[in-house]
Amino acid sequence: MTEPLDDPSPRWSRRAARDDERGATSLAIALLTPVFVVMLFAAVQATLWGHARTEARVAARDTAAQVARFDASAGDAQFSARARLADSPLADVDVSIDSGPELVVVTITATAPGIIVGTARPISVTEAVPVERIIE
Repeated sequence: MTEPLDDPSPRWSRRAARDDERGATSLAIALLTPVFVVMLFAAVQATLWGHARTEARVAARDTAAQVARFDASAGDAQFSARARLADSPLADVDVSIDSGPELVVVTITATAPGIIVGTARPISVTEAVPVERIIE
């Protein structure tokens, strides 16, 4: 099959252009792969931090509810919170309970884990629950 004479780009010039781009895909993959790996690690790290924060928030809310609704002692509630967080990824857990006549405030501070060494992050969560009492 012959090429039309009015074709501005002969077949040989299109082929030469493709030969000049040989290896461009490999170079793009080599340059973009580390970027995607870093983005993947950042997404997983953010998920771990969010999960750790949620675990601490749930433990703080449940601990405050124990003291406010069921009149548990602060020591028993702290023990319960530490036992609940023993299976979580949190480290260096500290539970503080401030029980007043109308409000119970529980603060949990801990360290959320990191994927890479040095990416662990301290977190602090505070939950407050009103004290329930029977008014006659």
